[in-house]
Parts: sequence; C-alpha cells; structure tokens
Amino acid sequence: MSSQNMLLEHCERAMAAALAAGADEAEVIADAGRSVEVAIQKNDLEQVRSADEVTYGVRVRVGDRLGFATGNQASGLRALGEEAVLIAKSSPPEPGLRLPKLSGDLFAPDAVDPELLRLLEPEGRAELCALATRTLRRALAADRRMTIDTGELSVSELQRVLVSSTGGRRAWRGAEASGGLFGMALDGAEVGSFAYDGDRRRQWAELEPALERATDRFVRKCVGALGGLPGESFRGTILVPADCVSELLLDSLTELLGADAVRQGRSPLGDRLGQAIAAAGFSLTEAGAGLAGFGLAPFDREGVERRALPLIDDGVLRAILFDGAEACRSSSPGQQSTGHAQGGAASPPMVGPAALSVAAGSTPWAELCAVERAVLVTRFSGTVEPSSGDLSGVVKGGFLVRDGVARPVAETTISGNLYEALRNISGISAERELLGGTSLLPGLRIEDISITAAG
Repeated sequence: MSSQNMLLEHCERAMAAALAAGADEAEVIADAGRSVEVAIQKNDLEQVRSADEVTYGVRVRVGDRLGFATGNQASGLRALGEEAVLIAKSSPPEPGLRLPKLSGDLFAPDAVDPELLRLLEPEGRAELCALATRTLRRALAADRRMTIDTGELSVSELQRVLVSSTGGRRAWRGAEASGGLFGMALDGAEVGSFAYDGDRRRQWAELEPALERATDRFVRKCVGALGGLPGESFRGTILVPADCVSELLLDSLTELLGADAVRQGRSPLGDRLGQAIAAAGFSLTEAGAGLAGFGLAPFDREGVERRALPLIDDGVLRAILFDGAEACRSSSPGQQSTGHAQGGAASPPMVGPAALSVAAGSTPWAELCAVERAVLVTRFSGTVEPSSGDLSGVVKGGFLVRDGVARPVAETTISGNLYEALRNISGISAERELLGGTSLLPGLRIEDISITAAG
C-alpha cells in the first residue's frame, strides 16, 4: 500500500506538469486500493482473488475547457498531466466553468479497523474463507431447496488523496468488508425467481451478524418465490419493505434530484423547490460524511467538504444536488457545490448522493401490513421514465396480502407514477434498516398503484 506522503508527492508532480503544459487550473486525485475476495460459485467456494492497484486522475481547465486523463503508472504522471491539457484544448468550451475552490488542507482521520487490515494479509485469508463458508452453509441449511449461483466475501482498503491548484490538499483512508449471495430456490421442476442480498461494514466484528441478517432475508425472498399462485388485479396498496425502497423509489428519485438531470431537462424537480412533492412525514436526507457506524471520507470526489443536506423535509422539496461543474452551469447566482461529486480516480466526477437516510415513521411495520388487500413487493424489476415519472415493472417473488395474511403470487406487474407514489405514501414504518452501510431506510405503504396479475 502506497504511503500518504508518496501519493501526495505523485499528485503534486502531475499537477505541476499540467500547469507547466498550459492548464489554468489542475486537480489530481489518487486512489490506492487493495482487496481480497473469496468467490462463491454453484454452492461452493470457488477461489480467492487479490488486487493491489493505484489509479491517478488528472482534471484540468484551460480557458473555458475541461480535460481529464487517467493512468496507473507513477512514472507516467508528467505525460498524464500533459495529456489532460491536450484533451482540454480539443474539448468544446463552456464559459464560466471552473474547478471548485478548496480552503486549506484536510487530512481526515482513518476509518480503519486493524482486524480488517489483518485479513488482507496472507495469514488472514483462512479466516475470511471460514466466514464465507459459514455464510454459504447458513443459506443452504435454512431450506433444502436453496441453491447459490454466485456470491462473494471481500475485504478492501482504500487510500485517497487529492491536490488542487485552487488551494487545498485532501487525504483519507478507509477499510471495509462486504459480502452477499445471489441465487434462487428450486422445488422439483419449479424454479423460483433470482434474488440477491448482502451487506457491508467498517468493523470486522459487525460483519458476521450483518451477513446473517442479510442471508436470512435472502432465503426468505428465494423461498417466498416458490408456490406462487395466480394473484389479483386491482388498483390499490403496495407494501415496500426497507430493503426494496431504493430499487422501487429512491434510485430514480435521487437521480432526478441531481442538478445535471434538472439542467438537461430530464427532471422536473428543479422548479419544485419549496413545494410539497411527497406525503407529509416523508423526509429524505443526504447524510454527508456517512451514517452512524459507516463513516465516509469527509470530502467528495472534488475535495469539497461533505455536509448533511435535507433534500425532502416533511414532504417539501428543499434542495437538489450539485457538484462543482453543475454549480458553474447553474443559472442561480452564487450557486456552490453541495459536496455531491461522486466517483473515483478512473473517471471525471458526477453528481449523486453518497449516503441516504429516510426518517422513521410512528407505525410498526406489522401494523402497516395489516390491510384488507395489498401486494408485498420483495423485488422490483422495472423502469421509471424521468420526465413524466411513469413507472412500471414486475414484482418478483411478491406476496398478496389479504386481511394481514400473505401468500406468494406468480409474477405480478405494477404500474403507476413516481411523483404520485411519493404523494400517496400512507405509512412509514417505525423500524429502519441500515443497508449496505449507506442507506438507513424504513418500510413504506403506498396507495393507488395499478396491480395486474400474471396470466
């Protein structure tokens, strides 16, 4: 693993080369990462893979033009800086574009558990394999009909440094462990739908309990997809557990909250600031430097400091997400980056959230499910048309709930509108789940969705 001082020296060398080649501003980021992964295939451990790589990214401004180049060799940093300048000179101009101005140095505390670093060494790999084996056996032992197609368990360390001619240096190091399973349940000739579940943690001691919960959810999804009977077609209620909220709603919603989507006309939300766009009680926050127990680097891909940003407060839209380039493109005088440039050294930054939190409601999940009729959405495979918000797709492994009792149903199609669904949230669970370290979500009950039974 490269030392922080060495990476800073490399980045400063590339920045100097870019400025000498004609850049008006230059930013250089380095990601030094190493990882060990245990791969699972066809109900067994397959292999252990390791990686150790440094990636450099150079972004420059030449007049009103931006250029970006990336590479992996420290010996080629001078050429990399010069290449970024050449690319900028051949890029289309955008008057007003500037790199974000940084204020001073920020060398953040490490987010590293020494136990995770130990597992990255050769002597720690047996313990990693042992946990992968226990996770696999837990899934297979839970139900004889389970079959695991693929899976993984990995530990990784990332050291990130960034230097900018606009006035600052940044450095942070973090380590994490993650794992997950992908597969299905088979019962004779009946094949259930595929499912996936997993989790990740910054503390080794927290990983196995988190993976046990994820594995149990995974088994329930797979087994629940068996024995599906014909459902019912109606317009009414869907129940969305916490682990399905992102794929049904938040992934599309947060894309639409990006300033790039607003500027390009893909999102109507830029004109809705200060207006109610969701049901009262629904509050969504971008968590800035991370959620409790899973801290992120305190600066974004451009080195701008991260801060928590309320996006929707009690149903009212309060903010959209900006990185540096989108702030420059904004028609609002003085607009600044909100610290939401995402990505790594291998590509230019892009707008997006890093961690999300939806406020808990006051009703237990079990009470939300005690309805006369609803479909419980355990996995959603579909699309959302951004400008209109129209959504449609298939619920895989879902359940029909009748008077609080759930039974599996064959694949069911649901359709509606994202913006209407937000306004038609009729219940938010009091319980929340931390998912993947970067989402803290409750379950939701949503009304007035069109449900069409298969066949």
